[in-house]
Amino acid sequence: MVAVPYSKGCRTCIQRRVKCDETRPNCRRCELRSIQCPGYRKPLTFVVSTPSDSRRPVGPNPTYRSATSSAQCQRSNTSQSVPERGVWSYNNLDELVAPSLIQKTVAAQGVETLGFFIDATVPGLYYLYSARLSVNWMNFARRHVESTLDPFVWSLRCLGALHLGMKHQDQDTIASSRSMYSRGIHGLRGLLRRPRFARSDMTLAIAVMLGIYEMMDPITPQSWLTHSSGIATLIRLRGPNAHRSGFGRTLLISFKSFIVADALIRGEACFLAEPAWQSALADSLVKESGNGKGSQLVNLVELIFLEIAKCPGLYARACAVIKNNETDHSMRETLRQETMRSRRRLQHLRNQLESVFPVTLDSEVLRNKRDLIALIPVPVAQKTRQFAGHGALSALALLDQIIALTQSDHRQLSTNPTIPTLPVWDVLPAPATTPRMTIGKKETLENQLPAWPDQLALSMGMLAVKDDLHV
Repeated sequence: MVAVPYSKGCRTCIQRRVKCDETRPNCRRCELRSIQCPGYRKPLTFVVSTPSDSRRPVGPNPTYRSATSSAQCQRSNTSQSVPERGVWSYNNLDELVAPSLIQKTVAAQGVETLGFFIDATVPGLYYLYSARLSVNWMNFARRHVESTLDPFVWSLRCLGALHLGMKHQDQDTIASSRSMYSRGIHGLRGLLRRPRFARSDMTLAIAVMLGIYEMMDPITPQSWLTHSSGIATLIRLRGPNAHRSGFGRTLLISFKSFIVADALIRGEACFLAEPAWQSALADSLVKESGNGKGSQLVNLVELIFLEIAKCPGLYARACAVIKNNETDHSMRETLRQETMRSRRRLQHLRNQLESVFPVTLDSEVLRNKRDLIALIPVPVAQKTRQFAGHGALSALALLDQIIALTQSDHRQLSTNPTIPTLPVWDVLPAPATTPRMTIGKKETLENQLPAWPDQLALSMGMLAVKDDLHV
């Protein structure tokens, strides 16, 4: 819009806020003060202002400004500070008519590139649950695409830039994504310091996105563990009730396998094995099945996960029992009994999985078993069956070794197969040395799977088991 002073007086009287007698060519007030009258020509000032500007938050903390607000303020201040006639504004028509249009366009592109990143990184995990959950990641991102929280915007952009950089092998774009990631981390730190935001879904979503980024472009091969530990702490502080439904449930589903992997690597118990969390996970499973969103495959995978979540704690207790030479024999026997009960339940669930979903089941037959896979894409269902079976088998082997430990005086966990088909256990692949996944026009979902975070997620964290765990 164009701002023009309403008064018809000279510019000096207008600035002094006094009534001008409007004498031509010079006003008498200026003559009486012995100053040169500047005249009556009015300068035109171009001011960019829309209703959206009134919604921009104000305050001393810059963390909560929008990603483009500083640029808009800079443009507005620049245009207002040059009142001389003949100076043209450099704003284009879009910026003059709707200054938030560019911000909306960039944000919409961020959401779309988030979809590409999901397809390249965790497609199995996403499409396994997307139709089952009430709010999936894409729903949440589109709903908050115009968020005024800088960390959320930078988290979206850093994942999109990382995907494009990896796809085109562009190191400059990857470096730019790291800069965006740093801004997201800085903003996340500000959110965690404010009680109002510290335990919100938005804060946890930002933390999860930045944690996934660190898995794909790590500073060190194991630096993602620092992020996963922080995310696990944040989820635990929020409590199980915050993750029973809605986007809180989505956030827990998205990261629960990584929490188990983190606990296995650190040799610590996983809080998801606590009764309150086990109850919350089981109740959510029953609720989703009752709403018609369930499938046999996901139901079995979730039940298997409930048992796998107990493995890190059982292993940590076994290590403590063996290290303490004076431990009472009753403690060792209690641990052995608990481990055997967990093993029996896990073996039963694995047998069920093999019964309802044999490995030999082809795609055509699988498409007709809607109660088995529901709306899950067939390639995702097949990959889930493969890695869930692998995770269950690895967990059974680990439980077998814990049982053997409690019956012997061995000081080291043996990796000799306790079952003939025991898979090779190995350390998690370092993301920096893992081949990057690219998405071409002719590629399908089947040959996109799986990236290493997807393998870890679909195996319920059991790919984190090492081949030589010392007590």
